[in-house]
Amino acid sequence: MLKLASLSLLLVLPACPLLDVEVEVGEVCMTYHDVRVDPTKLGVTSESFVLDDLSAFDDLLELDTNLELTRAELRATSGVTDLAFINSAHVTLASGNPESTLPTLSVVDCDGDCLASGTTLSVPAGVQHDATEYLRSGSIVVELDVAGELPDHAWTMDVDVCMRGRAGYTVEP
Repeated sequence: MLKLASLSLLLVLPACPLLDVEVEVGEVCMTYHDVRVDPTKLGVTSESFVLDDLSAFDDLLELDTNLELTRAELRATSGVTDLAFINSAHVTLASGNPESTLPTLSVVDCDGDCLASGTTLSVPAGVQHDATEYLRSGSIVVELDVAGELPDHAWTMDVDVCMRGRAGYTVEP
């Protein structure tokens, strides 16, 4: 009888969740390795690449997730020992899904205020953007424009696009 009364009490409870969990997601980065930059006499180069293995985010994207872009980082891996020659850097992100209607996001911009530390240039996001729908689209196209006194020989770098946010899960009665 007590079990039946307890069950009927659950049925009349208001629509409150039985469990509501929200956690902070520390910074996670998507990395594209070995971006080759060929020499140019113009002092400007544009590189584009697709991040299409987003499977590491699958479990997280099943939750109520909000991941905001935080920064981009360029790391020279060969051909140069210092990125101080970069005067400006601009990174945009777009969905790689041709059916997507998501707009292109300007992730980071530094112009005259790019502060490289040896082989690393880390630029914080100028505006916080939710990147969750871009991750759900299955692939991301990253466009990188770099200007300065670029080397007269080819060099390579790794590019990180980083984000952090929150994830939540609710169990309803």
